[in-house]
Amino acid sequence: MNTAYLALVYIPLVMLASLGLALLLNRQFPLRNLYRALYFTPVVTSIVAISLLWQWLLEPEFGLINYWLSLVGIRGPLWLASPEWAMPGIILMRVWWGAGFYMVILLAGLQAISPVFYEAAKIDGANGWQCFRFVTLPLLSPALFLVFVMATILTLQEFEQIYMMTAGGPADATNVMVLHIYRQAFRYFRMGDAAALSVFLFAILALLTYFQFRSSKWVHYGH
Repeated sequence: MNTAYLALVYIPLVMLASLGLALLLNRQFPLRNLYRALYFTPVVTSIVAISLLWQWLLEPEFGLINYWLSLVGIRGPLWLASPEWAMPGIILMRVWWGAGFYMVILLAGLQAISPVFYEAAKIDGANGWQCFRFVTLPLLSPALFLVFVMATILTLQEFEQIYMMTAGGPADATNVMVLHIYRQAFRYFRMGDAAALSVFLFAILALLTYFQFRSSKWVHYGH
């Protein structure tokens, strides 16, 4: 259940965030390459360092996030210390961490779209939203599909950040599938159960990927 919650909330958010960043950083403005590098930096930073940084940011009493919320009159939640807010805190961190990686994929897809399509659309009277809806999205669909498949696979295998930040707590609120397998194998030494759960997870990933490809009629290849 926790794994499904993580996937259903995180995947749409990270896709929207990475698409927004890609569209923004595809424009011409000063220091564009610097901003691209800055947004990609979390991806190549140690997961341990990222996890420790976000533990501090989400600290209820002294963390920066609750401090920023207090500036606008909002009392911040307990985040990682609360069963209700621990998973949203993990999702917030993962969106920040993963958006830069998927942004690069979508940015490459945007740069592969020929300007001729936009020129033709504008000649036909299309505005900015129509260009995005009827030109950018269809031609970017292969990159979006790749991001969707990769995000699904990687999210269902989530382990490192949760192990570092909450170890599955509090009250098992962030105990995802791979962490549960790890506990079965290396805490309780139930190697058979862990192996069976690993095969089950592999089957889920294989089935999800199969259905993703079967339902990919919205993807337009070749332009």
